[in-house]
Amino acid sequence: MTRLNDGARRAGKPRLLLGLGLLLAGLVVLFFGLPSFFSEEMRFEKIGEMKPGDTEFPELEGQFQPESLAEYQIAQADKVLVSLHAVSYRDKSGISRRAIVYPPVSDKDSSTPAGIGDGHQLRHDLWADAAKAIRQHTDENALFVSWWDDAQRIHFLTGRDAWVMQPVAEAYPEPRPRAFWDEISGGFAENEEPLRQLARWLAMDADQALAEISERLPKDRPVFWAICLDDLARLSEIEALSGVSFPFEARFFPAAADIHARISAVKRWAAEKGNGSYLVHPLPGGGIRAWRITSEEGEKTLMARLLPFVGSVGRAPKQLQVVYQSAQGAYLSIFEWVSR
Repeated sequence: MTRLNDGARRAGKPRLLLGLGLLLAGLVVLFFGLPSFFSEEMRFEKIGEMKPGDTEFPELEGQFQPESLAEYQIAQADKVLVSLHAVSYRDKSGISRRAIVYPPVSDKDSSTPAGIGDGHQLRHDLWADAAKAIRQHTDENALFVSWWDDAQRIHFLTGRDAWVMQPVAEAYPEPRPRAFWDEISGGFAENEEPLRQLARWLAMDADQALAEISERLPKDRPVFWAICLDDLARLSEIEALSGVSFPFEARFFPAAADIHARISAVKRWAAEKGNGSYLVHPLPGGGIRAWRITSEEGEKTLMARLLPFVGSVGRAPKQLQVVYQSAQGAYLSIFEWVSR
């Protein structure tokens, strides 16, 4: 099969650094896990909705006709922490669906605060590139396995089926965030088992997990895995549904004049526990957020081996072949299941 990432690495280092720096702009709070991070002072609300034909309705580049696009915000005091958009549409069977998407940010759009708008535009570009590659280089019968919000975007942008596309209520123990995700996602899954099982697989030894998964997925369809760096924001959901606490830790490193000294500090911190595997996210303002794996068992989990940790033991499982990675720091990776 033609590799999906042909030409994906054309961007130079300046854009790479900018891209990494904006990945979490406006969504940094997600890295603390929204369900457990909500406080009484936080509010979440729908702030507007557009219909096709409205002057400001954006070009969403999806494979289905949008019926509406709603914007939601999570804010604290006067500061907007998160801005999310959800497109409503009907699939080829006429079933009503929703997808959390990143529409392009218009130069005239002043409603999205600085930083958040930059982050959305970057995410829009990264997902648009990935969707184009998927449409061009995968069969229409392809089946994608990913966390539910990634799956929603893949389905809307490419028309490809996904194994599970709705969240599970028990992933959100607090009432207000539970109601928020219920609305923005288009409703919780009626059958909770697929997402619960996916959470357990991500927390399991990768080889054991893939052996179990091979018994569950259809043999007559090409299967692809998709994982995104933003999936680290979903750890609290995955832990709630799997019953497993991931041995992943995050730490903020402030801006420093000497970037090499800062990276050395990250490496030393990562080496304090586990085998020194780490991920780095530069943040707006010059600081970085680093992740480390703190145990040998954590190194072996399916999630750790799919994410682009530096120094991760074993890397991707041999059953899965990387066929696409975003140019900007492997933000989004797609694997083809080549051996089942």
